[in-house]
Amino acid sequence: MSKLVKIISKVLDGTIVFALAIMVIIVFLNVFFRYVLDSGLTWSEELARYLFVWVIFLGAIVALKDKSHLGIDLLVGALPKFLQKVFFLVSNIVIIVALLLFADGIVKMIALDKGILAPATGVPINMLPLAGLVAAVCMIIISVLQTTRFVFLDKDAPPWVKDKEDAEIEKGDYK
Repeated sequence: MSKLVKIISKVLDGTIVFALAIMVIIVFLNVFFRYVLDSGLTWSEELARYLFVWVIFLGAIVALKDKSHLGIDLLVGALPKFLQKVFFLVSNIVIIVALLLFADGIVKMIALDKGILAPATGVPINMLPLAGLVAAVCMIIISVLQTTRFVFLDKDAPPWVKDKEDAEIEKGDYK
């Protein structure tokens, strides 16, 4: 399972880097064409917007996976481990419910935009909200896995502890 997670993580990181690189290249080319050749690439802004949306949502998945989303855990970190688990469980239930509502809204939005094409690229308009749907589903899976590992299986350090040094500080074993 760990090997599969590493492979998926590398694919996700590679996809983000690739999309960002393509976005930078096409925006640069559009600027070059516009100011040097007095012509523009009509499709470049639209494609850059699509790529930007995908980069943002894929980045949110990576941030959740790496426990890098912003959070204030000073109070929760000072509580006994049992209460930490309770607070983490409750917060992840709220997160999962919010993501389910988000995904439901996106599914409705995709259905509403069915058949509409973007003017410059001809790409279906519902590709933009599809990025949010992919992110919501992936983030629900990650939240369920992180909750299960920390709360029920006691296999992980608290989710706000990101690396080994932080875990040693948390246990009081840091020298």
